[in-house]
Amino acid sequence: MDRDIRFSVPLFTIDEAARHLGLARSTLQDWTRREAGPAPLVHRLQPESPRAASLPFVAMVEAHMLRGFRELGLTPGELRKSVSRIRRIADDEYALATRRVATDGVNLLIDMESSFENPRWERARDGQGVISEVIESYLKFVHWEPPHVHATSLTLRTYHGADVIIDPRFAFGQPVLARDKVRIGDILDAFWAGEGYQRIAAEFGVKPGEVEAVIRSATRPRRAA
Repeated sequence: MDRDIRFSVPLFTIDEAARHLGLARSTLQDWTRREAGPAPLVHRLQPESPRAASLPFVAMVEAHMLRGFRELGLTPGELRKSVSRIRRIADDEYALATRRVATDGVNLLIDMESSFENPRWERARDGQGVISEVIESYLKFVHWEPPHVHATSLTLRTYHGADVIIDPRFAFGQPVLARDKVRIGDILDAFWAGEGYQRIAAEFGVKPGEVEAVIRSATRPRRAA
C-alpha cells in the first residue's frame, strides 16, 4: 500500500476535504481521531507542517462512505463497531474503499463472497444474515477499475450540475471535470479574476453550463452535514 499514491500521498487538508465533501470540519476531524480496529475511521497521514495536506485519496472515499452510513441513522458507536468488524472480516484496514461494503438502510453490510456478481450480505454489527434488499445508491459516486480492489476515483456529490471527480492520476489528485480533466481550482481562479462564464468556458474548452455549476456549487453558502 505504501507505494500506491491512493494511500500514501496527502492531497487535502481537513478544511479542504470537508468543503469538497460537504461535511462539517469538526465531523471529519473527529473521524480522523476515532479508532475503528487497526486504524481511525478516516485515515490521515502525518503532515509536513501544521497547515499542510494530510488526507490521501482513500480518506476521501472513507469519509464519503461514512457520511452515507451516518445519514442512514447509525450512531457513532454503531458506526465504529461496524467499521471495526468490516475491517477485521475483510482483513483490510482500507475496507471502506472496496465494493464489499453496502447497507440495507439500517445496518452496515459486508459481502461475504469473493465474487461481486453474486453477493451474500451479512450485518457488519453482529453477523446476522440479511434478507432485505441492499441499498447501494451512494456507491454510484465511487468508481473502481479492474484489477484494483480499492476505489480509483470519487465523484464529488457537492458539485451539482457538473461531473467533478477526484482521481490521483490527474491534476495531482485535485478536483477536475471528469470529461476534460480541467482543474476546478483553475476555473475558480479565472472567475475570481473577473472573467465571465462564457469566456472561462471558451478558455478551457468546456461547456458554459459546467462552469456555471462549478462556480455556483463552490460559492453558495455551505450547509455542512
